[in-house]
Amino acid sequence: MSRSFKTPKKAKKHTVVGESPVFQQIINQQLEALMPEIVNHVSAQIGAHPEGAGSGGSGSNGCTYKEFVACKHKEFDGKGGAIALTRWVEKMESVMDISGCTEGQKVKYAAGSLVNKALTWWNTQIQARGRVAAMGMTWEDFKALMVEEFCPSNDMQKLEEELWNHTMVGANHAGYTDKFHELARMVPHLVTPESKRIDSRGISWLLKVVKDKDLTGM
Repeated sequence: MSRSFKTPKKAKKHTVVGESPVFQQIINQQLEALMPEIVNHVSAQIGAHPEGAGSGGSGSNGCTYKEFVACKHKEFDGKGGAIALTRWVEKMESVMDISGCTEGQKVKYAAGSLVNKALTWWNTQIQARGRVAAMGMTWEDFKALMVEEFCPSNDMQKLEEELWNHTMVGANHAGYTDKFHELARMVPHLVTPESKRIDSRGISWLLKVVKDKDLTGM
């Protein structure tokens, strides 16, 4: 008995969708159409988050020390008492605003301007507190420490008395106000909150007016 043999059928070749020339062409066309949008999106992201914070320290990372120094900060040597310290703080805070440094950079960068006696004091603080803790303190705490160290108590007392006894000479309102603000910056605890500032200046001015009226017989 003869057996008949059938020729086996060839298996059908399955085409993977992704390998189809037509499908690949469609993908290429879509990518080409989307490319301008992708480029614009990436460019916008780079512009919004520039590396190194960009010019002026406007980025979220603050500014570099080189950018900070370029804003012409002022050195402080620990001499001059309350007046010298107040002027240094004012200049330093102006530089901080211009440079755009972050809160975490303020003490570190400001400490870089300390020289001589002030630098020796700061190195002592670092040794006592530890570098991380010292550099990590807030700007307000740093200023308070400097006032405690470089503004002798007798000088502060004189400034406080000068503020309380500050009076207007003649009708020189501008001179009176300017002097008041200068004193207030050196002894801010006497004029904070704002209500104390008003009371201090207002009471002094009223006493001056009453005294003048008594002298003139008005």
